[in-house]
Amino acid sequence: MLRRIKRKLMYSYAGIAAAGIFIFIVITLVFFITAKRFPLPRDFLIIYIFISSAVTVFLITSNISLLRHEGKRLKNLTGTFLGLAWIAGDIICLVSEKIITQIPFAVTFIHLFACYADLLISGMFLAAYIAARHRPGYDKDFLVILGCSISKNGGLLPLLKGRTNRAIRFAWDQEIAVGKPARFIPTGGQGADEIISEGSAMEFYLLSHGAENYEIFAEKASANTYENMLFSKKIIDDVLPGAKICFVTTNYHVLRSGMLARKAGIDAEGLASSTKWYFWPNGFAREVFAMLTMFPVQHIAAAAVCVIAGIL
Repeated sequence: MLRRIKRKLMYSYAGIAAAGIFIFIVITLVFFITAKRFPLPRDFLIIYIFISSAVTVFLITSNISLLRHEGKRLKNLTGTFLGLAWIAGDIICLVSEKIITQIPFAVTFIHLFACYADLLISGMFLAAYIAARHRPGYDKDFLVILGCSISKNGGLLPLLKGRTNRAIRFAWDQEIAVGKPARFIPTGGQGADEIISEGSAMEFYLLSHGAENYEIFAEKASANTYENMLFSKKIIDDVLPGAKICFVTTNYHVLRSGMLARKAGIDAEGLASSTKWYFWPNGFAREVFAMLTMFPVQHIAAAAVCVIAGIL
């Protein structure tokens, strides 16, 4: 029961909010100890300009390495864009008090909502770290391997190979530890530039690394992570309703994948595969942009609270 509650909290807005509240408490305590008073929203913005600047330096450094290793593509600068936008947003919100002098409640609203955004983004970083470090229990019936791009000849590229190898290793570890075999669901349809589906490519790889045909239930029609989960659920419900499930993906992708699993009706634990140090910051930056669009109702509610606080 506790593990199930932990999963629901881990892969949810509530989990991100809890991580943000934890960061808020830590910053408040440090500020109170050093400044002998509680921080105001303006103080938080100043603190976060330093925090976001430090994060941005790391993101830029990793993006430079990414450009060198993976090619000069605009998408390889996503981390830099996130960092610079974060800094610029806080600075603009901070100087708003100098620009909007006739509407005091508007300044309060801007400061409060900017603090909400800061805590939300930093909460995502902490929640994603916790999700990636989580180790599922050895009781799984199915390992859902989330697809991504394959090579031109149908082979597995490093990112997808890492996910598949991680699933194989977990299956071995589980069988050694408790004697329970796990079945594989490699997922992913065929892209316009792919000669076979991603699910098929992983299926061939699994077979060449010791898996048996009866252990593999390839899903070959999905086009995104949500469909990976949704179509896998249909397979699992047909084979073993109520099965214990683990999804396997790259470390930066675990948090959002867990949220999409819940949306698809799958109660699953995430298992992270590692990637090169310069790759995951850019990958997670894309995840941040994607996750920010997943909670419009919560953002509107937070804005409403900030408006009321500004008026009062």
